[in-house]
Amino acid sequence: MIIINSTSDFKIKGYPIPDFPLLTWSTNNDILGIEAGMLFGEGLEFLTYECLKRGRVKSKKTWNTYAKHLVSFFTFCEDNEQDWRDIEDDDIHEMLLAVYRDSCQEDFGISSNSTNQHLRTIVRFYRHAVGRGWVNSLPYSLEDVKANHNQHSFLAHTVTDGGITASVDIMLTTKKTSIKFLQVEEIKKLLSSIENPTLKLMTRLCLQTGIRKKEVLLFPLDVIRKPRVGEHLCRVDINRTKGEHERSVDIPPRLMEDLWQYVNTTRFQQKEDSGVESEHLFLTSSGEEWKADGDGFNKALKVLKLPFKVNPHKLRHTYATHMLKGLLKAKNIKFSPLMYIQARLGHSSLTTTMKYLHLINDLLDDVTIEYQDAINELEAA
Repeated sequence: MIIINSTSDFKIKGYPIPDFPLLTWSTNNDILGIEAGMLFGEGLEFLTYECLKRGRVKSKKTWNTYAKHLVSFFTFCEDNEQDWRDIEDDDIHEMLLAVYRDSCQEDFGISSNSTNQHLRTIVRFYRHAVGRGWVNSLPYSLEDVKANHNQHSFLAHTVTDGGITASVDIMLTTKKTSIKFLQVEEIKKLLSSIENPTLKLMTRLCLQTGIRKKEVLLFPLDVIRKPRVGEHLCRVDINRTKGEHERSVDIPPRLMEDLWQYVNTTRFQQKEDSGVESEHLFLTSSGEEWKADGDGFNKALKVLKLPFKVNPHKLRHTYATHMLKGLLKAKNIKFSPLMYIQARLGHSSLTTTMKYLHLINDLLDDVTIEYQDAINELEAA
């Protein structure tokens, strides 16, 4: 099976959908009634429902991720002459996904986390298939597992199921990785080691807003302005985000002022020299746009050769952890610290944000200065 991305000629209800992944069979199979080049209609219907109709997935990158998961599984079925529709409600015929799962790891060396991502997409496909009547049952069973509920949850007292939840039995057990973040002393060392002013601004933007790497590289130029007198935070809207969902981020006035100066000096000269017209805030030293899916930002941080690891996502964790602790300690605030951090990070679920709660106790006890003020003071020194 292969993926062919659609052109603007591909339309749904008369509306063109370019770059949508179309799945086609790559081999002939008389038993399954398929020919090479034939469109996989059920796959198209599922992706249309999952990516377009539900309205929750706007990122074309995610479209292709789901498509690749399906291609991996249905190519496995093709190669082994298995009919994905031949599912019966007994333990023997529930082995198809289990064998595919083991093949992912043993034959292709795919990690447990990535294998589970594949399986989640395929599980959703089969649930859709049952609803559409393409299959009569599911190629897996459900089992009760003990879920660890966060004791910090403001809904923890309402849990009445004893922490028992139903889980798909084919999923692999994965190790929970601890979230890594920088202490204030490490932040100081990081910022003092960066000589490139553009890289320093990119790093500060991550540390002081918690945005993702892609969001930094695609950060809009037109939201940068001179801060107003007495302004405590400069709120701006960005839409080149994960899932393409628009959200607001708060930029401290000191950082906004430095970004404004960058736009009118360094960036202006880069644009003049390269002739590149870009809607993005940051340009490379050669005046080109940063590649959103590239690793240039990661490499620039790695060559600093610091005694601790630094990457854009660790900067995001650093913002979330320090800001959450600061807000929880603050008095007389009229909003939920957890929900504020959730909105700034762009988490669709509050549960995702709650993972930072247990980290705040790992912060050094003698760190009493405010996080944002600490970074501003470093730059003023």
